[in-house]
Amino acid sequence: MEDRYYFFSKAYNDIDSPEYQRRLRELKPYLTSILSSRGKVLDLACGVGGFSFLLEDMGHEVVGLDISDFLLERARAYAKERGSKVEFVRGDARNLPFEDESFDYVVFVGNSVVHFTPSELNQVFKEVRRVLRPGGLFVIQYNDMREILPLLERSEVIADGYWVSRIRKDKDERYFTAVFESPEGSFEVRFNIWGRTAIDLLCKLYFTKVQEVETKEYSYLAVFRRK
Repeated sequence: MEDRYYFFSKAYNDIDSPEYQRRLRELKPYLTSILSSRGKVLDLACGVGGFSFLLEDMGHEVVGLDISDFLLERARAYAKERGSKVEFVRGDARNLPFEDESFDYVVFVGNSVVHFTPSELNQVFKEVRRVLRPGGLFVIQYNDMREILPLLERSEVIADGYWVSRIRKDKDERYFTAVFESPEGSFEVRFNIWGRTAIDLLCKLYFTKVQEVETKEYSYLAVFRRK
């Protein structure tokens, strides 16, 4: 049901929307500073490509990868409108369709970690390390869901005509299921509950931390160098 989630959310499916533009503005200064030397970049879980185009505008050669046909179709349409040379590839982050040491940077933004279980995310990070060149940088942006979940449980979250009517956690609090409703119907999306400490420890199996900043409350951008 993840496609349904991205289908209604302009913050993820409409590059020209105020919500998406706000995401770009928030991270652009950090990405500009971190990716200061031109190189080849993998935009992992690229969605409709907004950050891919931003990276291209910064002078990088960019490949965007996502598993969603819906999002990639929109990304390619945006690329055509812009005359962009970004290559958009359908693929699984757990099994990247690229040769070893293909990229200078891998950028993983948009809190996509919530869609991966611990074993899956471990495999994603292992693959990221494999495709990075020696000394390459891994840039990851995520929300600390262990801090955010209590806030979600106490409030009604509304976005683009849908709202979260209820949240169900598993007994071990490894994931939660959010029920989205609107006048047109409802659907459910499962999110894995990743906290800052767990992300940090998993990354350090494959990378050395360079820096980390809290871009807004409970939202972090961390930079790791390939070991």
